[in-house]
Amino acid sequence: MGKTSPNPAVGAVIVRNDAVIASGYHKGAGESHAEVDALSRLKGKVRASDIMYVTLEPCNHKGRTPPCTGAILKSGIRKVVVGMKDPNPSVKGGGIEYLRKKGVKVTTGVLEKECEEFLEPWVKFSKTGRPFVIAKSALTLDGWTAASTGSSKWVTGEKAREYVHSLRSQVDGIMVGVGTVLADDPMLTSRLKRGKGHNPHRIVVDTHLRIPASSRLLIDDSNPIRRN
Repeated sequence: MGKTSPNPAVGAVIVRNDAVIASGYHKGAGESHAEVDALSRLKGKVRASDIMYVTLEPCNHKGRTPPCTGAILKSGIRKVVVGMKDPNPSVKGGGIEYLRKKGVKVTTGVLEKECEEFLEPWVKFSKTGRPFVIAKSALTLDGWTAASTGSSKWVTGEKAREYVHSLRSQVDGIMVGVGTVLADDPMLTSRLKRGKGHNPHRIVVDTHLRIPASSRLLIDDSNPIRRN
């Protein structure tokens, strides 16, 4: 999650006699899609009775990589199970219809709700052209974010802060007001306990350019900030 933008995160498995014999996933824009990644594990040793399960409808258009429908047909697989149809208007239904016309049995809507929840940001952007926005706020149990004086301390625990960093690693951008920058001097980077996180674009709403030159946002060269 978070490493495939602007593409969706997709997974695929190939099943033979009720056992998973290969799996794959899309690792990043420009790299093999999940279906092709899974097929590559079998090195051409595919049987017509094998079944491919994929979370999102196989693509039927050429982008940075060739269409997955072509790879499926070339492999010899004759049955594909799709979790959800691609909501992108330019490709909607194309992959499923193409495979069916070529004689492949395609079943759709399996665990569809779960797939849609997993790909909710992609669904929102595809249907509306607007970004999926997450609002993050730390509140006390009685609904306060700071004392009457404006002073504030951590009110969340370590697990909650870890979760916030995992969220940062999954999004394209993170936005704060200049007041947050002045009060907390944040870095707004993703710092995970395990693995290397993806740093989102950092956006600061600062009408009068009050960000200090010494701000960690400006001096941290691990994730450059653009000035607009």
